[in-house]
Amino acid sequence: MDDQKAGPIKDKESFFEELFRYNQEIMLLINPDTLKIEDCNRSACLFYGKTHDEMVTYKITQFNCLSEDQLKKEVEQAQNRERNQFYFKHRCFNAEIKDVEVRSSPVSLDGRNYLLSIVTDISGLQLDSDALRKENTVLEKRVAERTYALKELNDQLLSAKAELEREMVFIQALFESIPGYLYVYDEAGRLIKWNKKHEEMTGYSADELANMTLEQWFEGDDLVRVMAAVDDVFKKGYGEVEANLITKGGKKLLIRSNGVIMTLDGKNYFTGVGIDIAESKRLEAELAKESKLLEITLVSVGDGVISSDKDGRVLFINRVAEELTGWTKNEALGRPIETVFNIINDINREKAGNIVKEVIKTKEIRELDNHTLLIARDGSERTIEDSAAPIIDENGEVLGVVLVFRDYTEKKQKLDQIEYLSYHDQLTGLYNRRFYEEELARMDTPRNLPLSLIMGDVNGLKLVNDSFGHIMGDELLIKAAATITKACRTDDVVARLGGDEFVVLLPKTNQIEAEEIIARIEELAKTEQVGTVELSISFGFETKIDEEEDIQRIFKRAEDYMYRRKLTESLGMRNKTVGMVIETLFDKYQKEMFHSERVSRLSAEVGSIIGLNSKDSHDLQTAGLMHDIGKIGIAEGILDKPEKLSEKDWIEIRRHPEIGYRILSSANEFAEIADHILEHHEHWDGSGYPKGLKGEEISLEARIIAIADAYDAMTRMRLHMDDLTVEEAIEEINRCSGTQFDPEIARVFIDMIENES
Repeated sequence: MDDQKAGPIKDKESFFEELFRYNQEIMLLINPDTLKIEDCNRSACLFYGKTHDEMVTYKITQFNCLSEDQLKKEVEQAQNRERNQFYFKHRCFNAEIKDVEVRSSPVSLDGRNYLLSIVTDISGLQLDSDALRKENTVLEKRVAERTYALKELNDQLLSAKAELEREMVFIQALFESIPGYLYVYDEAGRLIKWNKKHEEMTGYSADELANMTLEQWFEGDDLVRVMAAVDDVFKKGYGEVEANLITKGGKKLLIRSNGVIMTLDGKNYFTGVGIDIAESKRLEAELAKESKLLEITLVSVGDGVISSDKDGRVLFINRVAEELTGWTKNEALGRPIETVFNIINDINREKAGNIVKEVIKTKEIRELDNHTLLIARDGSERTIEDSAAPIIDENGEVLGVVLVFRDYTEKKQKLDQIEYLSYHDQLTGLYNRRFYEEELARMDTPRNLPLSLIMGDVNGLKLVNDSFGHIMGDELLIKAAATITKACRTDDVVARLGGDEFVVLLPKTNQIEAEEIIARIEELAKTEQVGTVELSISFGFETKIDEEEDIQRIFKRAEDYMYRRKLTESLGMRNKTVGMVIETLFDKYQKEMFHSERVSRLSAEVGSIIGLNSKDSHDLQTAGLMHDIGKIGIAEGILDKPEKLSEKDWIEIRRHPEIGYRILSSANEFAEIADHILEHHEHWDGSGYPKGLKGEEISLEARIIAIADAYDAMTRMRLHMDDLTVEEAIEEINRCSGTQFDPEIARVFIDMIENES
């Protein structure tokens, strides 16, 4: 702590100065009238996490959890010597609340009255002796209870032993009831445990099974698959395989076996169960055949569906196909498909080829030619689209064909969808500018007067995009659209004009009603946020009363009104969002928070040494704290990546000064320090980024932050190698003086660090 800042004790004898300054006790000198901290020792600075210069700007109420009125009563007691020992809760440097004992005595220095307070951290100490005696009684009771419990435990162990013997009988019964063969192999690969089913399925006796090895059961590809599954068990903890097991009589038994590792008494055992799956495989094949036919048949139940066997006779026809062909299901089943599905060419009226035969022959999906007409049973005609697909079993054999066809209705639906997209905003689902302009022209009639227009603009969208990414910005727009829509009436037209602008058309709505709708939207918006960003929308409106008024002038006045409101409302939103950005960054990367605080402190100390005025010094300290705010826009996972960063990663990280500049320059409160953030990675010799500035082209504040940032990074923030010592870091700054760093600032910084050391 600097001597010139020693406070009222400065002129006292050196003995008392040393006793106060370097005492291990936490000492505060407090003005009893203002509650201001007039002086403190080094232990107090460490305890509260503040510098001496900061401490002497605070009142004791900054740390004491009592209100100022309550605290004044306590101070009065201490001042009148009615009481000198107190117990409070104090806030420390990391916002942690600690219990403290405070002993305060009135003192007089240079004719002024003070309170000398000695603070002791008593967190966790038991101050209530009655409670301690109660705890001792409780402990004695617990010892007695534990003694009794141990006796009961011994009785329980004897009971458990008998129960365990009964359980073993039960487990043996379960062991034998498993519907498959159970096996246990030891570490040498010998079979040491099995059930009766194992003997029954393989034909081997118990004596023959003893010590058989796994590879004796399989051969060829089956053995390869089994051993690969065993490897999976040892690597992943579980394995499963299907293979042909060779029984004693030489018969191959198709089994599915699964295995796990079991550890007993420090030894590993390979154990599992195998079941006969020959019959289930046959059933699976039958089921797959039926399921395949059913699945393909019912894929497009919204369209007409007809399936046939390989001979071209109808097996299935759905309701839509019945309506389009005029054939009922009962009438169509078993008939040749060309009878039910009668198609001709729309141009030459000739009968179309047999698409079913072509599909069966080629085993490929086919589509009908264009201009195909379906002739229904009653002679009516429909233009259709059609495709035919083969139904193929697992052996590659064609079982039949499925036809899927539709009339022009689906085409119309697609056209309707295209029309919808042409009139709606894809992101929010609101009407778009095209629809708004057409609807405005339609509504601009005397019968809709008074006609009001509300213009809305989402505040801080660009800042959100720059800080949190466009996905979050899109979420903000979607939330804004939903909020505006919710507050409006059914007949109102809500549209997104583009970007962050919205418009609402209010037919037969006067000025008072329009203001009420805006108030409803703003009230709803207060409860909405995306992540940590609150929804804020600036509104303007205008009402057309006279039919002679130009509607575009009404729109322009509503827009101008909105922009006037946005000038004030958006500013507060941007300033608040910047605070959220830095808070989000520090919450996500706590290491960055500590780094930024250290850079801020080091920068401020250099600024003080070179004689910056109070405003510039404050701006420098703030810039140091926010110098890495742009890292909020760095891709996820790079900042805390455990392995060495790639060149692509570094390219991404080097974007953070520009991102930080965009974030801070958008908010008036921080615009003056934005250039310092942009330039803090520029180099004295012009080799830095992002602009390649050189020498004094770089702001003084940025040059100071650059050295403080580099020093802290070298000594505290190296991820992939050991941190440098203070001496090594100083040597590195010296080496880079005149190239990376301003040589004069480097000299001041090195002197400061060496003096502190």
